[in-house]
Amino acid sequence: MFKKNILKNLSFKTKLFISMEIIFLTLILMTCFLFSKNAIKTARKSEQASANMVLERVSTQINSLYEQMNIAATYITKNPALKSIVLELNSSDNNEPEEQFYQLQQERTIHTALGNMMFSPIISNVHLYNQEKQYFYYSGFYYDDLDYIQKALSSDTAAEELNDKNILYLPPMTNRWTPEDRKVISVQRSFSDTDATKNTIVEVQVSFQRIEDICTQDAFHGEKEFLILDSQGNIVYPLTNTKVVSSKVINSICQKIKKGETTHWEYDYSYSSEKSPSTKFTTVLISNNQTMRQQTILYIVTTIITALIVFSVTLAITYLLITRVTNPLKQLIEHINELRLDSDIQFLLPSDTFNEFDILNTSLNKMVKKLKASIKENYELQIRESNANLAALQAQIDPHFLYNALNSISAASEIYDSEVTTQMCQKLSSMMRYVTSKKSSVTFIEEISHTKNFLDFMKISYDSNFNYELTIPQEIHNLVIPKLSIQPFVENSFRHGFKNTLPPWHLSINCTVTDQNWKIQIIDNGEGFSKEALTEIASSPVNATNLEINGLGLNNTFSRLALLLGKNFSYQIENLSPGSCITLKGVFK
Repeated sequence: MFKKNILKNLSFKTKLFISMEIIFLTLILMTCFLFSKNAIKTARKSEQASANMVLERVSTQINSLYEQMNIAATYITKNPALKSIVLELNSSDNNEPEEQFYQLQQERTIHTALGNMMFSPIISNVHLYNQEKQYFYYSGFYYDDLDYIQKALSSDTAAEELNDKNILYLPPMTNRWTPEDRKVISVQRSFSDTDATKNTIVEVQVSFQRIEDICTQDAFHGEKEFLILDSQGNIVYPLTNTKVVSSKVINSICQKIKKGETTHWEYDYSYSSEKSPSTKFTTVLISNNQTMRQQTILYIVTTIITALIVFSVTLAITYLLITRVTNPLKQLIEHINELRLDSDIQFLLPSDTFNEFDILNTSLNKMVKKLKASIKENYELQIRESNANLAALQAQIDPHFLYNALNSISAASEIYDSEVTTQMCQKLSSMMRYVTSKKSSVTFIEEISHTKNFLDFMKISYDSNFNYELTIPQEIHNLVIPKLSIQPFVENSFRHGFKNTLPPWHLSINCTVTDQNWKIQIIDNGEGFSKEALTEIASSPVNATNLEINGLGLNNTFSRLALLLGKNFSYQIENLSPGSCITLKGVFK
């Protein structure tokens, strides 16, 4: 309700301005929202595309690294001279492993075949060994602890793992042939041509640093990182904890990949993965989306600033346009507010005004002319009707005054002396002269003098059963009111108020003046007004036509008062305990 009252009190210009700004603000917010949403979506797609490109490149490089090791291992296993030597070694019945180990170590054919693989700069070691026959050949980094090699050889399970396979791709791990902490990746193949050679293993190793170089990107800036998962979904790279996301997120990523979810994106992190069909390793590029979050914030801030700037400019432009459009309307409203029916001045809008306002102004001027003519005609009708009502009222009141006055004089002549009778005759003469005069408006003191004469007559008639009181300040004496507008209220008290009430009866007329306001109260201690009379009196006094001086005929008096005193006049009728009170209020003109 309070908001409705505020909106109701706003000017047309303000309402129009607010309405247009709400529309513009809605459009701006919708545009900015769609732009931000599209920009963030585009940035996300670009980020995912870039991540997929990096992932594909790194995955290809890792596959290529393993493929080069596989080619080297395959070349060794396909070397005819080496295959012949391996067959001979595996068929030998020499039961002295150490002597056999040192003897076979001198075989130049084996060293030559293994050494030929060291032409590739990526290969760090090449091994040829057989756990069952207890021989071990190598080329590359020097192993000085042969006892450690013997122990590692005795626990090697490569032959068993290659039983159903031709090749094994080993993830990053510590080189098991040396006690040094040397990280490598490996490819293992067996001489699987015959049963006699299938347990002989060729292992090609590459330094772990190769994987580090491939997976470490300077452009990541601590935001992205690569994971390598083996065929079982276990993390084999990096060998330490990840840095860009928490271990909880890493576990969640591994679970999603096991379920077949190759890509995933959310506000806190995202990943893309690619599984190698040859190695069965899964390369995963994870991101904490730091750049994406910064871009999102930047888009939102930029959008807000842009929206504020556009909205501010729109405010200014809209205000200027509305001011330009509504200025003629404002002038027209000011003219209407200052318009007086007694003035013939017509308002003319500037020549550059919109046609609609010009049409409105022309129509207004025409309406004012017609209104003046109509008001003039109506005013004349009201004057004639008021005069007719007053004449009818006077004609109706005359017999009452006459009869009551004669009865009172007759009674007084029997009781009092001739002096009282003379005074009563003089008052009657004054009353008849006042009632029959042609004036329609009188001063308040004139109406009170007439009313006092009437009260004196009634006091003589009822003797000690009736008394009255008048409080009339000097400031209200010259108030102009319709003739016979107070005396009918007093007479109504006698005709109806005191009719069914036991004496003593009392009536008072109290007048008060405050600044420019005046108030008149007629109070009696009679039986008051009936509900029907109160309802009819309050309904439409201006349209009343009943001229009888009773509870309902008072409408005519109220109507004449309202017609003369204007919109500032008001009245109120209420019952007291006992009696009634008629209150008249108005403002001095």
